[in-house]
Amino acid sequence: MVAQADAVHAAVAAAENGDFAAAEQKLLEVPPGHPVRALASLEVRFLRGEKVAGQALELARSVSGYGSAWGFAVVAARHERDARGALTAARRAAELQPDGGWGKVAAELEGTLTATLLGEGSGLLQGGNPAGALARAREALEVNPNAPGARILAVRALLALHDIRAAAELVPGLPDTPDGLELKGSVAEALGQWDLAVDFYSRMPADNPRRCAQLVAARRQLRLTNAPPYLSEAVAASPLLRRGLAAIVAWESPALAAKANGSVPVFEDVVPLQEARDVVTVARAGVMPGDPIAHRFNPEGRVSPRELAATLERLGRVLGKPAPRWCSDGESGCLKLPEVVDGESAMALVRRVSGGGGDPCAQR
Repeated sequence: MVAQADAVHAAVAAAENGDFAAAEQKLLEVPPGHPVRALASLEVRFLRGEKVAGQALELARSVSGYGSAWGFAVVAARHERDARGALTAARRAAELQPDGGWGKVAAELEGTLTATLLGEGSGLLQGGNPAGALARAREALEVNPNAPGARILAVRALLALHDIRAAAELVPGLPDTPDGLELKGSVAEALGQWDLAVDFYSRMPADNPRRCAQLVAARRQLRLTNAPPYLSEAVAASPLLRRGLAAIVAWESPALAAKANGSVPVFEDVVPLQEARDVVTVARAGVMPGDPIAHRFNPEGRVSPRELAATLERLGRVLGKPAPRWCSDGESGCLKLPEVVDGESAMALVRRVSGGGGDPCAQR
């Protein structure tokens, strides 16, 4: 055995000096088929410049308790930039040779491979390939199950794929970092859990550029979950009817109730409607007048862009808000009227006119 070990060392030394003929000659002194000779032969070929990583890994697997074989497989795989193979070999080498420094090598390879996979995955997601991004994220999680970046990428990819259930399963492992909290909020939104979304967004750092808009939107949706059904119908309506606009104005401008001091007749055509109270509020506040002579409000009338503009201007005056500035062609920083008034566009404009002042992210 000593003579065989000496022959192997001599063969490798000769190869390191470039004398490959002498190296091959020395290897003949070791019995064929012996793992030591097989490993030394691969080392000699490696020093000659051949690619032997695949064969090195195959040899190590065939003699799985041979630590030196796994160690050489690490070197060969790293030389050929096979990070996956090198990591597999380094982990096994660390188990067999705990004092050989392979644990540190495995940790370095794990970090490098994880970073590479996450970089590739992020690029795929930004390039519109969420399925590819998800595959990279899952591979990164196999490499390092505790990598928060991999879990974050996986959730983002699943949200882009509209696989909300799978995204929700990964939420418990997301960190309470700004990105993690934002993603938790996004998943809660997708599930319609607006109370949780508000909680997650409110815990994001105050200086996060997306926090305010997300928090305000989530609070609004949470409030809408308690809204009467006719309001939801109004928001979804296209075209929007006058009774729907009255409901939207009253809902988005709760301060209007205190301004509803005027006297109006009983509008006979709104008495049976669920929106009757809202109609009375906007009419008494002078925001949406009816016909005082005919005692009619025309609740089924379609709201035209001109009527919407007039309603918003009156709303601004009643609430003491700046008059809305309507856009001309190519203008910015102004309000644009829709060509066809629907519930969503009307609600957004009512919100713009009735809002303003204070911190929109402050708890209300």
